[in-house]
Amino acid sequence: MSNIAIVTDSTCDLPKKIIEKYNISVVPLNVHFGEETFLDGIDLEPDAFFEKLSTSDTHPTTSQPSVGRFLETYNDLLKSHDFIISIHISDKLSATHSTALQAMNQLSNEKIRVIDSKNGTLGLGSLVHKVALINESDKDFESLINKTQDLVEKAEFFGLVPTLEYLAKGGRIGKAQEFFGSLLKVKPILSAVDGEIHPVGKVRTLNKGMDYIVDIVKENKIETLFVVHANHLERANLLIEKLDGVIDKKSIVISEFGPVVGTHLGPGAFGIGFITLE
Repeated sequence: MSNIAIVTDSTCDLPKKIIEKYNISVVPLNVHFGEETFLDGIDLEPDAFFEKLSTSDTHPTTSQPSVGRFLETYNDLLKSHDFIISIHISDKLSATHSTALQAMNQLSNEKIRVIDSKNGTLGLGSLVHKVALINESDKDFESLINKTQDLVEKAEFFGLVPTLEYLAKGGRIGKAQEFFGSLLKVKPILSAVDGEIHPVGKVRTLNKGMDYIVDIVKENKIETLFVVHANHLERANLLIEKLDGVIDKKSIVISEFGPVVGTHLGPGAFGIGFITLE
């Protein structure tokens, strides 16, 4: 086992096969449906979540893990590892990073380092995946920290939401913008900019959105491309078909938006995450 443990949170949206292969520890966020609280990816998997989202009269809310959960995770890992690198969703998107820092400070342990990915979903996931790959060969803690910090600027996520409804319900955009977008049938292309999610492009159709994303892949040198979807595998497969000849299909990994991210994006959203090698 590596002497450096890799920790992240459930907004990374990495598929279980990647998490298990690289022994990544995932701290779950919380999803609240009224008085009910579920642990993201543990009590509530994507399929069950999106079914509940479509049938519930209450729109879910989300919250960060407790300090206690991070303390438990760190203490357990330090029994079998010398060091911990804990990489999390942007502190501008969630208090998760702040909570991880509180746990690190309570332990007063220099063997733990908490890093702000300045990203979310598969932007964060791509970063964690790449760090886990490097960790297989580079066992030096300070070196891995420096490489992780350099990779933060190279992690990318681009996604499309079919409707602005869920972003509006989650308080991520104003009602006026929701109406404006619906009226013009505009579908925003979203990406992380300075740690916040911003529209970086607008398209009128899902097909045009896929073309936009294909062009992004063409413009970047990518080792592993994550294609992610919200309860809509058909769209993910269609995007992969459009990427034929652009990137080796063996380099593509399909994933799903988890309940926390799905709360804000809604069903039918899709996107890509990657580390640019340029």
